[in-house]
Amino acid sequence: MTPSHQHYAIEDTARSPQAHWLSHLLNGVYKLPGLEGKRAVLFSNFVLEEYIQEEEKHDNFELTSGRNRSLRTLSTGEQKKALMSYLLQQNPDFIVLNNPYETLDKASVSLLKQQLIALSKDMPIVFIFNRQEDLLPVITHAITFEKDKLKAVVPIADYRFKKRVFVFEKDIPPAITTYCNIPEVLVELKNVNVNYEDRCILKDINWTIKKKEFWHLIGPNGSGKTTLLSMIYGNNSKGYGQDLYLFGKKKGSGESVWDIKQKIGYISPAMLELFNRSHTVEHMILSGFFDSVGLYQTPSTLQIHTAAQWMNVLNLSDQKNTAFLRLAPATQRLILIARAMIKHPPLLILDEPLINVNDEGRALISALINKIANESEISILFVSHRDEADIHPDVIYELIPSPNGSVGLKK
Repeated sequence: MTPSHQHYAIEDTARSPQAHWLSHLLNGVYKLPGLEGKRAVLFSNFVLEEYIQEEEKHDNFELTSGRNRSLRTLSTGEQKKALMSYLLQQNPDFIVLNNPYETLDKASVSLLKQQLIALSKDMPIVFIFNRQEDLLPVITHAITFEKDKLKAVVPIADYRFKKRVFVFEKDIPPAITTYCNIPEVLVELKNVNVNYEDRCILKDINWTIKKKEFWHLIGPNGSGKTTLLSMIYGNNSKGYGQDLYLFGKKKGSGESVWDIKQKIGYISPAMLELFNRSHTVEHMILSGFFDSVGLYQTPSTLQIHTAAQWMNVLNLSDQKNTAFLRLAPATQRLILIARAMIKHPPLLILDEPLINVNDEGRALISALINKIANESEISILFVSHRDEADIHPDVIYELIPSPNGSVGLKK
């Protein structure tokens, strides 16, 4: 049966930045069947964040009128549902979806896919994607651009998806930082409970992370993953007064947050907001020795040598003076991982390191994570809302929501 509309896919690549063609696409400039001269709406995380800011700055509650709740207080799935509903009320001719599944858990992705497939019967869809697995089965054609010029439109069956296997050939540099009295058990939670006002977040969490273990923490949006991480790494007051032990000491028994953070390497996509354009690749990696946002101390000759070794591992030696923010997202993640790893901390926390990267970037970052797991003595706590086929953890810890708070299950 021939589809009533043509639906298009655009691979999100650094070679063809959205800034060149997205506004033209939304305004129906390109000669594409079903899109030319038509008006579109854009469904993306960036648009959603703009509405959240509009609520907070100007009390403009367009997306949540009648709910008596702000967008910020809704779950990620509820936020995207509200945005989709609002956009469709504008009666667009077609809709552009910019990586719509990012930040959503598996159940929410499944629901949104069903909605989009149903929507495809009513209007053309343009799907900007990072991951091939995200593409809707209704997609008929792939589009490529050269700057702002439409380069090619081909049937999706003829589009060539790039698949690459990455191998980092250089050995991980040895540790030059010494940690004393690190016990076998790095993190231990015993019957930990977390409540916010009248809402139960975590219920009777029992979890032990030992030396050289590779864990994958999973759970749907709102299950308490962020809360759990903040109790381990951050200054979440909910961790105090409970049986939570970090590196052999009960949290709140004398060690400062900074004492704890010195023993933990940490990355998350939100960290990108901390760094400005003046930081070079070399300075970014060196700053890991000082846990600073930027390099404000003079590194030793040995530290400079170690950073050079890491850049060699990452195949970035020729870009050591390049501005960090000019690099592709996947390369930025590699640098943040090297920054977190340069001291060989006992525990490395990787919070959503694969979010908003394409298939090529996923393979690249996954290869580095697996290399660290295989060649170092550190423990890794990897967090992702997706099943990542290229990541090979030793064990999974799943948070399962219940009316009385999420419970934990070792798998």
